[in-house]
Amino acid sequence: MNIVEVSEKNLREAIDIYKRDRAEFYAALSKEFPSDESLETELLGYETGAISYILSDKGKAYALFTTDKDSAEISNLCIDIDLLDAPVITKALEFAIKQFSAITLVFIWVDSLNGRISEILEDFGFEYTGEQNYLDKEKSILEFRYVFRRKK
Repeated sequence: MNIVEVSEKNLREAIDIYKRDRAEFYAALSKEFPSDESLETELLGYETGAISYILSDKGKAYALFTTDKDSAEISNLCIDIDLLDAPVITKALEFAIKQFSAITLVFIWVDSLNGRISEILEDFGFEYTGEQNYLDKEKSILEFRYVFRRKK
């Protein structure tokens, strides 16, 4: 397993992971994907300073996540759950949490279409904060906020 920062060199892989993982989400909301150019800007952190990482193994990319220290959030958590086993996902989450070494609370939003991610986060130690937002009221699609509390 290898985790590397997203750069110009591996940007196409990062965009492909994002699109594979978020296809159901955008289809359910009847939304179009962001343009490749806007994804490039987001994943390279040009406007926010956030840092994105790719998890790969044997030359194949399986996960993407972005850490934003200013908001103390993990975003773009895209994991190919069907191809990764629990220990590898745990290592990826451990790496993501380590990026917030000076921050005691780390947050993440998870949409209601992604129940398996919620289970994985809870098994890892994230807790549901009680916060939620409707992404689409008619379709009852929500997002839920989770927090990881670093132990002192």
